[in-house]
Amino acid sequence: MDNTKKIYFAPLEGVTDSIFRNTFSKYYGDVDKYYTPFISPNSTFKFTTREFKDINPEKNDITKTVPQLLTNNAEHFLWAVHEIATLGFKEINFNLGCPSGTVVAKKKGSGLLYYPEELDQMLGDIFSGLKDDVQISIKTRLGKIEPEEFYEILEIYNKYPISELTIHPRVQKDFYREPIHPEFFEYAMEHAKAPLVFNGEIKTTDDIADTFTKYPAIDAVMIGRGLISNPELSIAYKNGQKTSPLDLNKFKLFHNDLLVQYIDILSGEKPVLHRMKEFLSFWETNFPDDAKAIKKIRKSNSIKEYKSLTEALFN
Repeated sequence: MDNTKKIYFAPLEGVTDSIFRNTFSKYYGDVDKYYTPFISPNSTFKFTTREFKDINPEKNDITKTVPQLLTNNAEHFLWAVHEIATLGFKEINFNLGCPSGTVVAKKKGSGLLYYPEELDQMLGDIFSGLKDDVQISIKTRLGKIEPEEFYEILEIYNKYPISELTIHPRVQKDFYREPIHPEFFEYAMEHAKAPLVFNGEIKTTDDIADTFTKYPAIDAVMIGRGLISNPELSIAYKNGQKTSPLDLNKFKLFHNDLLVQYIDILSGEKPVLHRMKEFLSFWETNFPDDAKAIKKIRKSNSIKEYKSLTEALFN
């Protein structure tokens, strides 16, 4: 374990909003950066209410929060950068990794990687038009169809002053199912000009340690699902622990705090239950002997029933 190494919290749409990030930080923390779910600037040149709430500096630690943008239009990107920089943020992340079919169909996220000339043009327009004192980092996949697309994509990235390049070593069509391609991250280690961050299939403290051992030149890893599933993960690694068992008392406080906040801001029981059950899809790995209890929670139809069942599970 090396205390100079950093752990970043990857964004997950519909999961890691400002409420989750702040509550996670309150009970767990030990994360060096929190990336927001993507904002999609467009021709309205306005943030939606939801988008602004998620980057509102009054509800975020701007020293650790990195807003993420998803677009294929440099003008829209630069408008959003200026607005976000005005709020005090110092880094903005460009999402070139989202594998969602609806996103990719619009040539956004990892869909833009299939059009290297357009990607190059957009990055050129962004960096030549950037007027704010803010860093631009990128989160990317290897390509859309074949990992070999990454050779040309990396050449494009190397033309520009990217502050950090986070690589998820899969292509778009792999989604999260297929094995990662670590050999292409190794290629990036030899040829990339930007500082690199590794992202993908990091679920345990051993995974974190092994990644830093395999790639000693990198300073950070980005973790999404692993940190949501086990919020003790970063703490355990930074404390030099080999395992990261869940403290059920603290987890119960964390869970109940989230529940109270979502009851307060979401309209009706169904949205609250949907959100909490979404979290449960990650958390259930901590309860391998409680499949029946988890199934009952999944079928709960009221907040009262949900509270009763989760209370029994945690106790």
